[in-house]
Amino acid sequence: MKNKKLVYRLSCLAFAVAAVVVLLGAFTRLVDAGLGCPDWPTCYGHVWVPTSEADIAKANENFSHAPVETHKTWPEQIHRIFASSLGLIILGIFAVALVGRNEKTPWRSVVLLLGVLVAGTVGRVIIGDKLDPLLLLFVACYFLNLCRLNWMQPTASNTSSMPFKLPALLAGLVILQGLFGMWTVTLNLWPQVVTAHLLGGFTTLAFIWLLIQRCGNYTWQLNSAVLSELNTIKVLALIGLVVVALQIALGGWTTSNYAALACADFPKCHNTWLPETDFAQGFNFLQHVGPNYLGGVMDNAARTAIHFSHRLGALLTFVVMALLAFRLFRVESPLAKRWAVIVISGTLLQVALGISNVVFALPLAIAVAHNAGGAALLLILVTLNHRLRTAKAS
Repeated sequence: MKNKKLVYRLSCLAFAVAAVVVLLGAFTRLVDAGLGCPDWPTCYGHVWVPTSEADIAKANENFSHAPVETHKTWPEQIHRIFASSLGLIILGIFAVALVGRNEKTPWRSVVLLLGVLVAGTVGRVIIGDKLDPLLLLFVACYFLNLCRLNWMQPTASNTSSMPFKLPALLAGLVILQGLFGMWTVTLNLWPQVVTAHLLGGFTTLAFIWLLIQRCGNYTWQLNSAVLSELNTIKVLALIGLVVVALQIALGGWTTSNYAALACADFPKCHNTWLPETDFAQGFNFLQHVGPNYLGGVMDNAARTAIHFSHRLGALLTFVVMALLAFRLFRVESPLAKRWAVIVISGTLLQVALGISNVVFALPLAIAVAHNAGGAALLLILVTLNHRLRTAKAS
């Protein structure tokens, strides 16, 4: 139990740092600082950033293709420092969970493959991109092994036990996030990688939050009648979680292709309800790696297709969330009604922020808040699904 309390406290710390990382990632992306440091993990060869005139002159000489822009270097490097700190905290969580694991928990293959993955990441820094295919193989082996262990030994329903597979999943995920951060730079903001990096950040935040729920033993104790009513909402709550996740992915694809203002009017797009679009180009996920994607490379019809899809996704998300809130509100329980208000309030706030982005031409504060709102809505759905699946009769 002592180890579990330590995991809980470390998870709370990790959550706070992860929230900062998500917001810093949004800020960095929105101020076009994704390539503020053209090398990785250093910034123009510096642990921090070049500051003196001599350092900047030398950096410009060594990286003539990407001269120093000081207003872009510090957001990128601060983001990296917080992300690296988060990685260390999560590896610490995994170490504590490993020590406090159940005796029957299979762990050797997890530790072995995690060690290989860490060693491969260090090797990538030293050797270079020749190790990229091997790193992808290591990542696949690690997560496939976790799937195998979960199939062999499903997660126990006992909420008082020490979680092990979830910290192990987070350990692999945060290393993968580091690799995505690296490839974001080395592949010059390739939209596929930028979107995957954004989704990885949201996923990491959500799994840390889920770990807090489990280690904090946050469950509902309800009378059998209310529990029976809530059981009928489980599927809808899961659908809501999937829809929100897909909408976040659409948002990531929108921002990574610089399509946030492809439609500058609202509620219409280009003053019509059905604008000219090119979905084939807009959602061509197999596009080859180009020289530089800063500012985007798609034409307006393709970006309009992405933006328009995000709007339609927002409409679908609102409908599903409204239905979920309605179902919760009908349950004869003050707790369920409170959650109905939470769900619909989070949804309405996010819709309002999305509309404001278009109407006010993407102000930085509102755009960052829209990212935060997406994360908050995701956490609401994660919490609700966890509560519904762990609720017990009082």
